[in-house]
Amino acid sequence: MLAATELFAGRDRHDVEDKKIFLELARNLLSSTPAVDRRRIASLLVSHPEMPDELLETLAEDEDALTAYPALRYSPRLSVDLLLRIAQTGPDTLRKAVANRPSLRESVISALCDHAGATVIRILLDRNDILLTRTQQAKLSRRSDIVATLGLELAGQDALNPDGLMGQFIHLPQQLKAKAIAAAEMTNLVKQAQTPGELDGRRLDGVQLRLQDAIIEQALLQDRPRFADLLGQGLGLSQVTCDLLLQRDQIEGLTIALKALGLSAHHVTTILIRLFGSQLPLTELRDLLRIHRTLSTGAAEVLVGQWILQEQNTHHSSSHFQPQYQEGRQHREDTGSGSADRTDKSAEGSQL
Repeated sequence: MLAATELFAGRDRHDVEDKKIFLELARNLLSSTPAVDRRRIASLLVSHPEMPDELLETLAEDEDALTAYPALRYSPRLSVDLLLRIAQTGPDTLRKAVANRPSLRESVISALCDHAGATVIRILLDRNDILLTRTQQAKLSRRSDIVATLGLELAGQDALNPDGLMGQFIHLPQQLKAKAIAAAEMTNLVKQAQTPGELDGRRLDGVQLRLQDAIIEQALLQDRPRFADLLGQGLGLSQVTCDLLLQRDQIEGLTIALKALGLSAHHVTTILIRLFGSQLPLTELRDLLRIHRTLSTGAAEVLVGQWILQEQNTHHSSSHFQPQYQEGRQHREDTGSGSADRTDKSAEGSQL
């Protein structure tokens, strides 16, 4: 098959009969041709002006990536359906070939935004001839893996919308978290202007106060699983997100979550010290308390609401910010002594 290809590629023009014979040979012999020869065949034929379309598609779908790559990268005559299939199913080595093609349909770019890895998306962002649509930007904004890796590049091209910034807060590079908080404050201001009767800092009801007591108690006991469970009940977040918020590198997100629950700076101090102890330098604790002090409760709720929407997009979970604390799920019944005085519980916080 390689010898026949070298003869075919040696001439620019072939009559109909020659092309039929060559295509028939390819149909019968290509599948049994060694991979090293198929790679050579693909490189010889990809730019040939009379390359049969059927053979071109066969090479582009070859199981050997080095055989498929030249056709996917350079051939202008591949079907959109084939390019969409590669964009959707990968692997990323072949998605790179698609992303580097001289021209791309919007549908193919959208499929890459849905499925491709960070190295492929970076190719799209670096191209001067491609301007991502708002829909494509929104697709990328919903992908935690892309935002974590390419957040700065996306923000630099205004490809991260405010909802994306807020929803991906946990995965953002540190440099972008301030922008996400600013977007939440702006969203909260707009919301307050539209509904002026709803005041930031509204009073908590009895159930919410008992939830706060239970959260503080579990922090004092250093029972992280139970603490995460209560956090999820109170905010409507998934267990996965709550577990993530208890990681050392997500302590800023945990501070925001505690603010959304209405916990005071005094109680937040207690919780952070008991959960993170010696891992938390005093300077960082002060920075976290500054965030707690300057962030409005409404903006904290906006951020948490966007985290829930992000979960909905990923896991089809609830999309509403709504406390879900159920006292019946506590380890022990509330007999009046189950909630100790908060001032006593938070004694270590007063030492700062």
